Amino acid sequence: MVVGGGPGGTSTAITCAQEGLKVLLIERGRPHRHKPCGGLLPEAARDVIEDIVGAEIPDDIFSVPTDLSLFYVPPSGRSNGGRVRNYRILNIDRDSFDDWLVTRAIMSGVKVKFGASFEGFTDDTNEEVLFFTQEGPQRVQADIVVGADGVRSSVRNAMGWNQSTPLLLVAQEFIDIKDRGDLEDCFYIFLRGDLSPSYAYAIPKGEGLVVGTGVMQRSSPSLAESMQQFREWLHEEFGVPREKPLRKEVWALPFGYFAPGRENVILVGDAAGLCNPFSGEGIRLAVESGEAAGLAIVKCEDPKNAAAAYVEEVRGIADFVRDVLEFVLELDDDKREKFVMDELARR
Repeated sequence: MVVGGGPGGTSTAITCAQEGLKVLLIERGRPHRHKPCGGLLPEAARDVIEDIVGAEIPDDIFSVPTDLSLFYVPPSGRSNGGRVRNYRILNIDRDSFDDWLVTRAIMSGVKVKFGASFEGFTDDTNEEVLFFTQEGPQRVQADIVVGADGVRSSVRNAMGWNQSTPLLLVAQEFIDIKDRGDLEDCFYIFLRGDLSPSYAYAIPKGEGLVVGTGVMQRSSPSLAESMQQFREWLHEEFGVPREKPLRKEVWALPFGYFAPGRENVILVGDAAGLCNPFSGEGIRLAVESGEAAGLAIVKCEDPKNAAAAYVEEVRGIADFVRDVLEFVLELDDDKREKFVMDELARR
């Protein structure tokens, strides 16, 4: 059983179903639900995703422009920033992308229930799951349960794991502007310690612009102050008009923990803490950890060994997240300047 119909959950479900396993996926949202997200994929992730689902990502999943260059802006500003050579990023509509993945899961033989909220396990074996739908409470037997239900995972909570995990709070605004100032067809990463411990960003989307920034909980500046400072920096450095946003969103990302699961319960993607703590990239890591979970489930003979098998499959991803976290925690603005200089010098 898989809880959560995002990239991590659908990747797990598809991987298992392709090997002939019976899979039930429950998703709290309804079809075509909205997921707050910047909507970007590294170009290298495309092959991974298409290999898992067995199909090319459809053209209508992509936003305009369909691909972007990567542009770093260091603390000293635009004059010392620039495009990273030979690096492209895919610009997607996250809602359409998730819809496509769920459709591919259904085509693979996965049974999907929408509007179904996970409530917990009925006993200590974690083999009977309780969830609610519009029809009322439902119970289902499951040899293995995969929690792919996000940073505030109900599955993780049901296991008795501490929910006070470190979080990066993210604010994102959608600005409807035809005049983007001097911003080009790039994914802009703005690095400055007084704005964010990770980064602020700007992404062209159609005739508009998506801008966002992230801060730690109970930190200074606050999320609202960080966004205000960032919008001012965008105006001063790139001439982006001070237009009011059409929509504002706030959500959280994992920042510095790894919770793989226990016995016959596996956690993937944000639920497991597998998100890049520097860039906030989560889709690729969710897909890769979802595939790792599926492979572990297929290989293990005893469901109680599923989490242990998964730890081995996902080790490379977890090590990557740990190494990036160590890098982020050591950053100051001098190191951010050097990082950008080194990235722009790469060939």
